[in-house]
Amino acid sequence: MRRLLVVTLALTGLTVLPAVSSAGPVDDLVTSTALTLGTTTAALSHERLLGVAWTAGQATVRLRWHSPTGWSTWQTADQDTGDEGIPGTEPLWRPATADLVQLQVSGTARDVRLARVSDGRARLTLGVAAAHAAVGRPILGEVQTRADWGADESWVRHSPSYASGVVAVTVHHTDNANGYSPSDVPALIRADYAYHVKTRGWSDLGYNLLVDQYGRVWEGRRGGLGRATIGSHAQGFNTGTLGVAMLGDMTHTTASVAAEKALARVIGYAATTWHFDPRTTVRITSHGSPRYPSGRVVTLHRVFGHGETGITECPGSLQQDLPHLRALGWTAMHAAPRIVDAQLTGAPLHAPTPVVLDVTLSTAVPWRAFFRDSHGTVVASATGTSAHPHLGWDGMSQGVLPLPAMPGSYTWTVSADDGFHDPLARSATFQAGLPHPSMWLAGPAAVVEGQDSRHHERGGKSDVGPLQPRPR
Repeated sequence: MRRLLVVTLALTGLTVLPAVSSAGPVDDLVTSTALTLGTTTAALSHERLLGVAWTAGQATVRLRWHSPTGWSTWQTADQDTGDEGIPGTEPLWRPATADLVQLQVSGTARDVRLARVSDGRARLTLGVAAAHAAVGRPILGEVQTRADWGADESWVRHSPSYASGVVAVTVHHTDNANGYSPSDVPALIRADYAYHVKTRGWSDLGYNLLVDQYGRVWEGRRGGLGRATIGSHAQGFNTGTLGVAMLGDMTHTTASVAAEKALARVIGYAATTWHFDPRTTVRITSHGSPRYPSGRVVTLHRVFGHGETGITECPGSLQQDLPHLRALGWTAMHAAPRIVDAQLTGAPLHAPTPVVLDVTLSTAVPWRAFFRDSHGTVVASATGTSAHPHLGWDGMSQGVLPLPAMPGSYTWTVSADDGFHDPLARSATFQAGLPHPSMWLAGPAAVVEGQDSRHHERGGKSDVGPLQPRPR
């Protein structure tokens, strides 16, 4: 069926390129084919992504994909601009079921070429990220190295260049399809790397760091963590900015919670290492971009989207998320929360007189609090986000006929986690004694009438679990 379709397209007078076949993994990830202005249809086989590049002039590239369900709508490819190499489009990531691509190239561009990039095979190189001393390094956490994604270091064209420091973070998305698995990530990065170096003529991968939807941070351009390595991610604004790219297409979707936290860690790491507040703005002199001529002084947020300096929709919906990411970055760069004080009142517990846990944290963060019996069963709990966790329990079970808890040892625990630092927790034991004498005078029926007030909490919600009395 596909062969018949290619023949039919040929009869229409359109330029048709054959598929590039491969029997297995290839070492050379990029195959380049000359293009003419006008419409070209190319059959696909093993390609991970496509790209169009040219040596001079201007070009507008439109494309659509063919799959078993028919042709997609036409879309205009963004131009991917850096401060090195030749002009070209952003990587055009192939949909999983696409068997053909149709390209329309117009303009004054010369020596236009279509690049097909496969997954290739990971180079079995050994090494670790060069972790130069940086104040913000602990915030960044574990970083997957270039060796982890299989970078072929022989492709790097020259030694890294460095700025005097980093003053801002540029946020991108790579625009590849979402829904990739954790094991797909190295191949996605290798494909981007091959396109940037082999087709565009850049010295290395454009981004300094990448983040995947599973919350992992990946080393991008070589140069060393904690150093102001100049990337090729935002033409005219590469010097003094750290480029971080979210792996995925954020045009019509939002980043996962894990990815947001990873982006925030990158922001907090940059802000702490180079001493700036990610919620503020900075004045940067353009070196010449599609949006600002060389020499223009531009006021930008310390964390800004690629589209703020270039003519592109990158980073998609992340642009609207930037205020939230700036705030998360500010949280990440600050000291870990501490438990300042924890007070238990009402112990030893004598049901139905409550025992109350009041805790003070150094800052408002998500927290959880529990009371457990000697078997580890939760008898009361509360969750919330505040600086003052609070949990109360009246020592009564949650059954149809509430009964006092059996005398003995119980444990309270409070934990807090801001998502960026090591979680903290504190616990201690307390005693439950015989019920208050009023229990014997009033009887269980009196307790049933007031059971809605058996626990107390502020800034969260509580759940009281069942506690079955032992046989007497």
